[in-house]
Amino acid sequence: MRWTAQDDTHITAHYQVDGTPVDVHRTLDHDGAIRSLAFNRWGDPDKTGQWGWHPFGGEITRQRTFGGLTIPSSGRLGWHFGTDRWHDGEFFRYKITG
Repeated sequence: MRWTAQDDTHITAHYQVDGTPVDVHRTLDHDGAIRSLAFNRWGDPDKTGQWGWHPFGGEITRQRTFGGLTIPSSGRLGWHFGTDRWHDGEFFRYKITG
């Protein structure tokens, strides 16, 4: 994995999965906690039968510490993140409570 930083709050992890390059863009807050992530994901989010790479990602809405380890404890994820179709693409919300 290789990391690059666009500025103090935007970083990207570059790596490969089975030879396919993947870039995961993360937005950080002033304390370095992840606030959002975005990448292109293979799929057919509109169920058209046309598979391809589509924007995917989400927002991290809370961080919590469990046993000394701080993790993204709630958020929402889905297709079309970062576009005007994000509200239609969101399909997963999570909250870790313990």
